[in-house]
Amino acid sequence: MKQIFIIRHGQTEWNLARRMQGRLDSPLTHTGMEQAHSHGELLKGLGRVEAMFVSPSGRARETAYIINSYVRAPVSFEDALLERDVGLWSGLTVDELEDAFPQAWRSRMEDPFNHRPPEGESLADMDARCAGFLDSVLASPAESIALVTHQVMSRVILGRLLGLNPQETVQVIHPNEALYRVTAADTLEVSYFVEGRGPFGGLLRRGDGETIPPLNRPG
Repeated sequence: MKQIFIIRHGQTEWNLARRMQGRLDSPLTHTGMEQAHSHGELLKGLGRVEAMFVSPSGRARETAYIINSYVRAPVSFEDALLERDVGLWSGLTVDELEDAFPQAWRSRMEDPFNHRPPEGESLADMDARCAGFLDSVLASPAESIALVTHQVMSRVILGRLLGLNPQETVQVIHPNEALYRVTAADTLEVSYFVEGRGPFGGLLRRGDGETIPPLNRPG
């Protein structure tokens, strides 16, 4: 049985400020570092991680270094795991976006899977970007693989692995303190852990806040 762990980087300063990070970066907060330690302890307890693939962004690297102090896995940096390029929206808060790009923001709300921010990429673009990489992960002889990535890319990866349609994909959320596990045997199954607790079956989705274990959501 193959296990693929999908890990979002720990909370960052811009997560707290609710700023679009995209291809820009900000450092992990103290809470973000604690989240990375929690993920590392969990993975160590679940058994050996044979390979770790990491987005080259600073926040993902920082998270991966902390996790790997527990699991000691070979690390490769993979551009396919980079966060969505949000173009001219990079560094802006949602309120600033609505003021500066009202028409583009409305278009995003109408079709969040296919919409491209000005000079950025859509989720459909991201799906194409990660397709070959995910095929190689599934074909790898390694039975336990960790991917350290970002919220939107995690959404796209889970959508592709689980065969979700665009409407289902955009509903998936990945809080910093959560970790997904996709197991592949005869069928693909997904579960998640929150701050080391779990596994809980299924996906976290928008609007699930009252039915899942309590989460500290910084934005």
